[in-house]
Amino acid sequence: MISLNKTIEIKERKIELANRSTFPQQIDTFTELFDLPPTKVASAKRFQELKQKPTLNSTEQDELNALVVDLGNYIITPETWNKFADALVNVQVFFTQEVMKFIEAKQVLWDTYVKNFTYKGVYISTTQYKYQNMTTYNGDLYLCIKDSKGISPEDEGYWQKISTKGDKGDIGLNTYYKGDFDNSASYVLGDAVTFEGNLYYAKGPTTGVAPTDTTKWMLFENTVVSKSFPPMSQKGMFWIEILD
Repeated sequence: MISLNKTIEIKERKIELANRSTFPQQIDTFTELFDLPPTKVASAKRFQELKQKPTLNSTEQDELNALVVDLGNYIITPETWNKFADALVNVQVFFTQEVMKFIEAKQVLWDTYVKNFTYKGVYISTTQYKYQNMTTYNGDLYLCIKDSKGISPEDEGYWQKISTKGDKGDIGLNTYYKGDFDNSASYVLGDAVTFEGNLYYAKGPTTGVAPTDTTKWMLFENTVVSKSFPPMSQKGMFWIEILD
């Protein structure tokens, strides 16, 4: 039976450990064992003879002691096995009482991080923000790195910028084509017209302003507009056919 009578303190908690093992205070050392070579067979037989005798005289005891040293790397004694068993017990105890509790605590902490990793909308100074909360401030996205309330996201001690608001992009090809420019028509943001063989789109509301006015219109560069036939060269990236 393995005795669990050694007690040490780990993180202010006492745990019972098997006494032949020094773990976790120190790493245990064990004698490396080998198969018995033919040259040691006679010594091993003599060792067994002496071990089976109920009593030993002083000469026999000295002989046994010498054989123990000589056969140290070739025999497994009860003490050797018991030390291994104690070490195994100590590892199990340590893992159960220390490692598992550490993992469980970290799992709880991680669950909190995951739940807090959420967008809280535009920053409000009266809102309590938790670690991992995200908020928008002046168009930029910030991550809370320390619980805060009433502390501007510009304070790097509590917030980390994770996304910056970009410049307003140009309107893409998902515009609304309105045909040839009409000086009397009203156009809104994204309306597209043809004018002098080029394609333009409105930057905003406009009426009676020619598309050549760059404050109101944007030119689709490298665009060919044709009413009857496709371009015969690589002049433009886009070809728009206007059907009658």
